[in-house]
Amino acid sequence: MITKRLDYACDLWSIVALELGHFGLKWLGKGRHNGMTSNVESDQKFMSSLTSRRSLYLIAVITFFTFAARGLVLPFINIYLKSTGFTATQIGLLVSVSALIQLLVTPLLHTLADRTHKHRRLYYSLLISNALSIIGVVSHTSQFFLGGAIIVRDSSDNPSASLLSQLTITWLDGQKLAIYGRLRAWGSFGWAVATLVSGRIFALGGYPLLFILAAVFNLILLPFIKVLPERTTEDIVRPTAAPSRSRIFYIYLLSVFLFYVGANAISAFSFIYFQENLGASNEVIGIISSVSALAEIPSMILIDRLLRRTNMRTTLAVGAMGQAILWIGYTILAGPVLLIPLMIIRGTFYTFYNVSATLLVARISHPSNVATNQALAQVTVPGLAVLLTTWVGGWIFDNAGPHFLFQLAAIVGVLAAILVLAIRRQLAEEVSRVQRLREETSAA
Repeated sequence: MITKRLDYACDLWSIVALELGHFGLKWLGKGRHNGMTSNVESDQKFMSSLTSRRSLYLIAVITFFTFAARGLVLPFINIYLKSTGFTATQIGLLVSVSALIQLLVTPLLHTLADRTHKHRRLYYSLLISNALSIIGVVSHTSQFFLGGAIIVRDSSDNPSASLLSQLTITWLDGQKLAIYGRLRAWGSFGWAVATLVSGRIFALGGYPLLFILAAVFNLILLPFIKVLPERTTEDIVRPTAAPSRSRIFYIYLLSVFLFYVGANAISAFSFIYFQENLGASNEVIGIISSVSALAEIPSMILIDRLLRRTNMRTTLAVGAMGQAILWIGYTILAGPVLLIPLMIIRGTFYTFYNVSATLLVARISHPSNVATNQALAQVTVPGLAVLLTTWVGGWIFDNAGPHFLFQLAAIVGVLAAILVLAIRRQLAEEVSRVQRLREETSAA
């Protein structure tokens, strides 16, 4: 009975998405996959299929609510911790412990999913864990209990986001469409809507209402998950031995590590800096976050077309370099007013880095371990950067000030961009090698 009701709810939501989202989503079907199809009639035939169109719209809905939920939590979680008595050093230690747990748990979960081909089931479990832990954050004032809930939330949130990205790419590859950027734009739109109204929500019910709504957003997605592929490869691939990762993949992970050393320092302490040093209120922080997300949407709509004219290695390096320069820009501000134009510029560079990094890992990974590689690049290596450096960042923030911390973050971000440029030719060769391997596997 419960299953039938969930199926009915999913069908009802799909009808709503089809009817109300047709105008806003119709451009999704205009993508072309690099080297896969240039046949306009083929794409039109695909979009005329009600089942495929329904799946496309539901994936957009999942992406929207996933990032809407994150937009109600991530800009405010460290401010909430400060309000409960945590110091910046304690926040840095908590983030480091959370990163350690992610380093241990995430690779195991994704490796298990790669071996059993149960990626969608893992995503389902991570959503439930995320929702319950968010409720736990506001259900007790003990720092020990609160820290535990934060660790569980972090261990569910980042892995689920990376897994959703790869499942989306797998579905699009199966449909011969190159519109990942356009689908990911609905995530930015969800974040923008959530953060735009977050100030009003906070005024009505404070942090508890913000976080409980985020949990609800995660839970309402559960009936729709069945639209995603069961696994991250269309055909089950069972190699006789685990495929080895190339040396260039690990060099790329070093670049990811460097970038997230800087990015985590910004994400952990920038909103505290905006509030305590620049005088931004919670409502202003919500507006800033909303503007930042809205600024991503045009770039995400256009990046699929841009990647057909250039390559993802260049856009990746430009994204890292641009964000690093903006981090320095934070240090020259005297108030929150200029944060809005900086966040508008950030939207473009964030899109370049985020979309390019996700697609690059998908293109240089063997089908049998692509989910694990995405977890390494999006969760494990960033988590390692958090573990090793964020507690130091908290100490620097408390003792040397935010300006010095953000300048150090920018220097490391520039180094990450330079490393990507230095290995861009080897990355291109790896993309070609893996593509040939995929073709040979499909032929077999």
